[in-house]
Amino acid sequence: MKCPPVIIVGMHRSGTSLLSRVLQKCGIFMGASRDPNNEPFFFLELNDWLLAQANATWDNPYNFRFIDDTFKEILVKAIKVNISSFKILKFLGVRRFLKYRKLDNLPFLWGWKDPRNSITLNVWSEIFPQAKIIHIYRNPVDVAESLRRRVLKNKNNFRWNYKQTIKAIFAIGKLNFVDSVRLQFLEEGVKLWEEYLKSIYDFEKRSGKGILHLKYEEFLENPIPTIESVLNWLNVSIDGDRIKKATSLVNASRSYAFLSNERLVEFYRNLKGKPLVRKLGYHNLC
Repeated sequence: MKCPPVIIVGMHRSGTSLLSRVLQKCGIFMGASRDPNNEPFFFLELNDWLLAQANATWDNPYNFRFIDDTFKEILVKAIKVNISSFKILKFLGVRRFLKYRKLDNLPFLWGWKDPRNSITLNVWSEIFPQAKIIHIYRNPVDVAESLRRRVLKNKNNFRWNYKQTIKAIFAIGKLNFVDSVRLQFLEEGVKLWEEYLKSIYDFEKRSGKGILHLKYEEFLENPIPTIESVLNWLNVSIDGDRIKKATSLVNASRSYAFLSNERLVEFYRNLKGKPLVRKLGYHNLC
């Protein structure tokens, strides 16, 4: 490839959206059509499809760990067929598709963000062996609480309408009352955080590929030097004014938000001895 992709991984609600938006403003193409979380629909849908092949989902990814080399080979073949087809138009947009036709032909730095990449990395690394992988991680309490709040928001905003009636009559589709029944509970949010991060670190150990690890809280507190280090790692020339403008998106007040909530602080005290919490330096916050 002329320019291998930048693949952003990390647990949901850990800063993957913020990081991708900042890098996008620094000139890295992150897809023509994206959802509100800055995930390009093209790769998001492919990741959901990959997970479904193992009867896994983004919030219950456990089964995906059991795919063997033969299964992976079939998945890789299927994805290669897909990304070599006209469907790549969805990611590139009409103008870029007509000009370049394939991802292999892109002469500029590009990539995509999707937390699901954390689980499906073993497939994507076969397709893009020279990909640059960036992992951003956040303390598990703020992650679990953010996920819980999102589930509650969806429940509170749910309204029965004709679409739900049709789905009920034919028993098809999802009513979308909640996006995850599991993540209504803080404990399950932390377990999922562990699953995602374990998948990333296990992949790094098995593959020997270098992954750039970023701490979300340090990114919030020192956005400019953090992005400078990322761009240096990507061998991208740095425009100081552009970086300053891009990092204006960063809101430092989101760092360790749980510390202002005694209920969450008590929850944190019960899990700060976990090995992964200690490994990432989150064991002595209070």
